[in-house]
Amino acid sequence: MNDSNLVLSLAHQRAEFAVIDPLYCPYRMMPVPDIRNNVPPWLYGYGEFECWRLQQLRCRTIEAKLKVGYPGEFHQPAGHVWFRHQVVSAAAIVLRASGAVTIRIDRLEIYRAGNQNQPHKIALPADLSKSACLYIELMAGNGLPALLIEDGPYSTDGKGWEWSNDSINWESAKAFPQTSSGLPPHRAEPAETVLPPVGQDGDLFDFGRELFGTVTVRCIDRPEIEAGESPAEARNTVAENCEQPVTVIAGGNGEWRSEHPLAFRYLRVGGGARAEDIACRAQFYPVRYRGAFACSDQQLTRIWANSAYTLRLCMQDFILDGIKRDRLPWVGDLTMSMMVDAYAFGDAEIVRRSLTALGRSGIEHKHLNGIIDYSLWWIVAHDCFQRYFGDMAYLRREWPRIKAMLACLESRCDAAGMLITSADDWLFIDWVEGDKLTALQMLWRWAQDSAAKLAERLGESACASYWNDRAGRLALILHERAWDTQHNFWPGIPGDASSAPSRHAHFISVVSGLARPEQMAPIRGVLLGSVASPVGTPYMAGFENIALSKLGAVDEMTARVKSYWGGMLERGATTFWEAYDPEQQGSAAYSFYSRPFGKSLCHAWSAGPAAFLPMGILGLEPLADGWRRFAVAPDLGTLAWAAATVPTPQGEIEVLVEDGIMSLRIPSGTVAVWNGRDFTGEVRIPYLTEIVNLTGDK
Repeated sequence: MNDSNLVLSLAHQRAEFAVIDPLYCPYRMMPVPDIRNNVPPWLYGYGEFECWRLQQLRCRTIEAKLKVGYPGEFHQPAGHVWFRHQVVSAAAIVLRASGAVTIRIDRLEIYRAGNQNQPHKIALPADLSKSACLYIELMAGNGLPALLIEDGPYSTDGKGWEWSNDSINWESAKAFPQTSSGLPPHRAEPAETVLPPVGQDGDLFDFGRELFGTVTVRCIDRPEIEAGESPAEARNTVAENCEQPVTVIAGGNGEWRSEHPLAFRYLRVGGGARAEDIACRAQFYPVRYRGAFACSDQQLTRIWANSAYTLRLCMQDFILDGIKRDRLPWVGDLTMSMMVDAYAFGDAEIVRRSLTALGRSGIEHKHLNGIIDYSLWWIVAHDCFQRYFGDMAYLRREWPRIKAMLACLESRCDAAGMLITSADDWLFIDWVEGDKLTALQMLWRWAQDSAAKLAERLGESACASYWNDRAGRLALILHERAWDTQHNFWPGIPGDASSAPSRHAHFISVVSGLARPEQMAPIRGVLLGSVASPVGTPYMAGFENIALSKLGAVDEMTARVKSYWGGMLERGATTFWEAYDPEQQGSAAYSFYSRPFGKSLCHAWSAGPAAFLPMGILGLEPLADGWRRFAVAPDLGTLAWAAATVPTPQGEIEVLVEDGIMSLRIPSGTVAVWNGRDFTGEVRIPYLTEIVNLTGDK
């Protein structure tokens, strides 16, 4: 791609001053993906690649002795599988495989070989019947079976191949592109970008921003290192307070490297070693900054850029919750993280991977990630994924698991349709104490509403009607039992007069569409007041800010963003923290889980401003799957101007509101909806007075 032929959107241009990402690029993916084009793909069982990579990720957290628990059940990929294809011709085939290979034509064995790095070359019998079937059996032990038809009549794009883990039940195989390494994709490692420190204070080196990668130090003697997201953490010398392993191993030629990747901005090099050539071999998921946001308030523009970078660092194999402590995907985080991805990068594949791996085992024995509300978030996330990315083929493959999960949840309801919780259930919602049952039932209604919309997309009208009815009945019950008509608020426990108002229930009722018009004013009063206890994390503060914008409180929303996320920036943050309390001062601000440095300072669920700033200030939201219809409804409040670029499957939406004029660039195949009217093409709208359409439809 020739960068000089591309013109940056105005939002990209006006936000350039705020860029924090060392690999920032709006033109192309950085780092450049290691993908070979126009060659046959590797084949796997559906979901097996994702589940194997998650398994490896879990093993690495154990090896690194990270202080994290990871509850729930996870699918164990099969080590013994079969691939099959209807016979096309009797020509020879050349294949590569992960695992020992046995090939049959129907029941006739024609080839057998052990696991090997070299290609397998097989001549097929000349007298093959066109009704015959080619079977390839792979046994990979503890590895992951994978198949590449390198040459021959079966090698084109992977279509027509089926996979089975029992040779009885079959489903379409999934294709993954080859990499230049020649390794099967499940064994490929992320590219590394070498970045030096940008500053030094004695033995403390500052890399200028949060990074994730392997540290390298060149010196004669083995160095001692401490890595930290803050200077205080990097200067910590108490072993039990370390959140990451800092063991170094010899790399040859006088180079020492950390045994495991580290999340850090600051690095202290001690042990009396005279260090040279200190660097971070940083790991970055290949993405392009297709989205952008800028406005007349430079702090808000910086918050958007740092939010996008926060998510970018947490995009590895999956969207991880954070890069220091957990390094694992969690379902509840995913809806907010997905929205940020949709507004900043438009990368659907990493969301598919995360949803697939997390939902693969179902919830028959344990809730997803061991948390009851996370099982509900998984269903909501599938609906959100379709709205932002519009991938019906993926929905069709996941639908049986979604239905099975819904049935399991329904079996755990009382006669009124409310979810029953037990003493063993982990009801999370947020890192706060208090009553959470009302918020849980609202999430359950939201999940049922999402299920109905998913069924409608698939044309399953009876199923859609069923879940619409269930969601409607639960909504009525919540309004009857939970809404306190005397005080006009949602209590934490439905029908409990002694239960205090729940802030989480108030904003979830708005974001999920449960709240009635007459409830909006009192809900707004609760959210803008102090009668309800505050949220515990930027995760839930993100949903609260979405609710505030829907309630017309955009100025109040932006003021909170500047105070909350801006407060982290003022403390030197380059990525946003797992939790933030402005009352905590000094190194106490980094404490969490009763550990002095337990708080993650780069957490995906805290990246919400990258989604809700363009959503709230410019009213940019999809109205149809994949943004084929989208709303634009500017509410700048006290801002003089605002601009955003939003990636969609059809291309980029560009919006600039300045001097009372709204300029729109609408991708082909999409329709913008403003003030009840449809627009296409390139449009300039004096949005406070009359409508002028330059090139689109009036």
